[in-house]
Amino acid sequence: MSSEEVKVEGACPTDEVRIGVYVCHCGLNIAGVINVKEVVEYAQKLPNVVSAKEYIFMCSAPGQDLIREDIKKCKLNRVVIAACGPEMHEPTFRAVLEEAGLNPYVLEMVSIREGSSWVHYEDPEAATEKAKDMVRMAVARARNLEPLEKMSGEVKQRALIVGGGIAGLASALDLAERGFEVHIVEKKPVLGGHAARMGQLNVEGRKVSGKDLVDYLVKKVKDNPNVHIYTNAEVTKVDGSIGNFTITVKLKPRYVNDKCTSCGKCVEVCPVTAPNEYEYGIGERKAIFLPFEGAYPNQYVIDPETCTFCGKCVEVCPEGAINLDEKEKEITLEVGGIILATGHDPYEPPVGEYGYGLSPKVITLHQLKRLLSEDGPTKGELVIDGKRPRNIVFISCVGSLGTTPNANQYCSRMCCSASLLEALHIKEKYPDAQVFFVHKDVRTYGKDENLYWKAIDNLVKFVRFEESPKVTVGKGEVKVEVEESTIQERLVIPADLVVLVTGMEPPKEIEELRSLFKVGCGGDGFLKEAHLKLNPVESLTGGIYLAGTATGPKSIAESIVAGSAAAAKAASLLSKDTIEVEPIVAVVDEDKCSGCGICVSICPYGAISLEKKEDGTRVSKVDPMLCQGCGTCGAACPSAAIQQNSYKDKQIIPQILAVFER
Repeated sequence: MSSEEVKVEGACPTDEVRIGVYVCHCGLNIAGVINVKEVVEYAQKLPNVVSAKEYIFMCSAPGQDLIREDIKKCKLNRVVIAACGPEMHEPTFRAVLEEAGLNPYVLEMVSIREGSSWVHYEDPEAATEKAKDMVRMAVARARNLEPLEKMSGEVKQRALIVGGGIAGLASALDLAERGFEVHIVEKKPVLGGHAARMGQLNVEGRKVSGKDLVDYLVKKVKDNPNVHIYTNAEVTKVDGSIGNFTITVKLKPRYVNDKCTSCGKCVEVCPVTAPNEYEYGIGERKAIFLPFEGAYPNQYVIDPETCTFCGKCVEVCPEGAINLDEKEKEITLEVGGIILATGHDPYEPPVGEYGYGLSPKVITLHQLKRLLSEDGPTKGELVIDGKRPRNIVFISCVGSLGTTPNANQYCSRMCCSASLLEALHIKEKYPDAQVFFVHKDVRTYGKDENLYWKAIDNLVKFVRFEESPKVTVGKGEVKVEVEESTIQERLVIPADLVVLVTGMEPPKEIEELRSLFKVGCGGDGFLKEAHLKLNPVESLTGGIYLAGTATGPKSIAESIVAGSAAAAKAASLLSKDTIEVEPIVAVVDEDKCSGCGICVSICPYGAISLEKKEDGTRVSKVDPMLCQGCGTCGAACPSAAIQQNSYKDKQIIPQILAVFER
């Protein structure tokens, strides 16, 4: 479709504001509802508009050429695009302005697709009138837009990975092999996360040992000279901004140094025991322990929360590897980018939920995986209460899909696949076992769909419920009662073992992480990506990327892919010497600022500080590299001394007043 130009008589002189308005059809997305021609004719009559045009796809090459030509021919110094939302094509049109010699920040985009045609598709007349209102408001705001310049800062070509699980290791390896220096900080005493203890895994249709996969990644990472590993450590402070972060890391004492040969003599004499969290509560460990066989670092560690520091381990250690007087240390790292691979916690059922904690015959999926693992507490033998169970009942969606009062509302995605894999493992190892899979839904997506059909072929009995089943724990016996929704009969299944298929939750320290790194989270509590499709693995804070189950439930394969994706994003930043950031940040009018400090206290990014002037008065100062342009400070300032570029009162107020000019 050819463009149609509306000629305007009495165009304003070149030293005044000259606005061009361009209305996009977006195929039929806009033009199928809104009368675009009518909107263009309306725009031509607005003050300071010297050119108004329409085009079928304004973002296309011909549409962009149209705008470039007008900027030069009509001497435009402001441009309004009425089209889709700015999150999609604002960078496109800014580039058009820049190529035509205009400052890219004198652009105003108005979303008449999402804001009018899509929401008022049943009333084209009203949609057209609303589009006119939106264009009028955009023109009012555009009159007062100011040219802005991007700011630049140095990039430290080093990365911090927070979390040494499968996603963090994948990120670290990818970045290190690209030649970047990488620092891994892991809060646990060893690397590997949950994957190292998950026994048999199904990765893209292939059976893989979680431990073997972790061992492979750990070997590659520790053998790479670009990688520095800090276990039993945590980040306590984050300063700086994209490209130039200063990180404070607390190294907690391990009390056992690298002279340790893992001989185990210290464990034999240690008088203190505690629940073994590395076996998901199966059995106990000593206060000095090795988290799991083959862990890295392969040396013992002392848990200061349970240790009495009696010194018996020191007395028997043949290598002199134990120092009970070791103190915690602090180190400072300077990095350009951060990847948060902070993982997840498994859902822990409260005592009594489906009989959990009331009988040794009720366990979680994570505990079952440890029991069936060759390096587990029973060396792969399934023994419950001294016997091998014959009737085994899996109950799915425990902690997910709102099945119980404490359950999360979301689906944890990998529970079905993981539990069916273990059901098949049991049937393969113990062919005479009767396995029941009591489920609300079965969601084995992708190549994991084969697990479902294999389970049917291996006579796993599927029982579907709508109302949550009831588990009754008696003297030495456990029964599962469930209303089977397909045959509509109530079944009572005697069980030698009940496996609660538990889902994934955000880690307990998620709020602390959010506060420390200034990142957001979604309604499910997991860290939130800037945009699921347009900016995956990026956080809303520049220079901080997200990997693995930090953003929500994922499979091992998906976590590795997300780790590599985060590394690729980080590499695109770290490969630069300098970084440019958006100038849409807060600015302070020092003549109005009273130095009250309200803005300092509420800034979520720590971008504002108080500074003393020569006359002794205090004023607020904004670090533009830290400011994310959220506008919180401007809303709170009692003297209107702090405002945001492109969203100043002189730009917003005329836009608001234009609403009433119909």
